[in-house]
Amino acid sequence: METVPDRSRTFLTASAVVVVLGTVLAVVTPLVADAPRAFVGSIVTSGLLGLVFTVRGLQLFRATGRVPLPATTLSIVFGIWFMGAPLLYDTSRVGFVATAGTQFAGLLVAAFGTYLFVHGVTATTE
Repeated sequence: METVPDRSRTFLTASAVVVVLGTVLAVVTPLVADAPRAFVGSIVTSGLLGLVFTVRGLQLFRATGRVPLPATTLSIVFGIWFMGAPLLYDTSRVGFVATAGTQFAGLLVAAFGTYLFVHGVTATTE
């Protein structure tokens, strides 16, 4: 298994950083938006767990030059959760900022995580 060329590595590193920052955004948004405690508890605790995998994925990619599929897969799962979780709560109580911010964060995590995942799968089959 070869490492990726420098030009691809730059974008993949940036993608991994976006996944980490998106997860941080998902954790912070409900806190600053003063969302209900149940929503904050759900998103923040899952976000902190997701942060473990996103940071580990970035760390492993930087160390090896290969996309770590387990960490990336879990990042995608958390991204999907961040997009869907606000829909489980009464949006009139959660508020627009908490809902939209968490969903936007989830979109970033899921989209860039999927890009990393697809690259990781195709790189291992070449």
